[in-house]
Parts: sequence; C-alpha cells; structure tokens
Amino acid sequence: MIYHYYAKIGWKKKRGNGYINNYKNVEFVSRAESLEQMNSSAEFIMQIMHSNGLTGSKIYDFRVMEIIKREEISKSFYYKKESE
Repeated sequence: MIYHYYAKIGWKKKRGNGYINNYKNVEFVSRAESLEQMNSSAEFIMQIMHSNGLTGSKIYDFRVMEIIKREEISKSFYYKKESE
C-alpha cells in the first residue's frame, strides 16, 4: 500500500554546549506502515530532512515522532511477483 501521512517530526539542534528540541508538522507519501519502519530507513529520513531544509551539521536525532493521520492512496503492485 501507498499511504499519505500527516505526521510530527522532531530533531535536536546544537546550541553552545546543549541542544534545543524542535518539532514540525509535515505531510509526505510513503510505503512504510509504522513509525519503526520509517525511523529505521536511513534513505527515508534523509529525504524528509532534505525536503524540510534540515541538512546542516548541527542537526541531531532526527525522527518521525508521531503519526497524526494516515490515508491510503492506492495499492502498489511493484513487489508483486509474476505468475507463470
């Protein structure tokens, strides 16, 4: 399945000797079905960071915090095996 997500992302930004917590509500499209799948994929995390302009060296601990809303867009047949 392909899902359209409304979610909350969070990251820490280094300031002096400490960190500042930041949060933002975003929307994106993904095949992931849970928070664990989203946060374990490095490629997915980099795409979300880049689309929100968070590519600086002071960004730490970026992750999807919570899913606010999930809508099914369509079924994906990309992984469907061909029957002989």
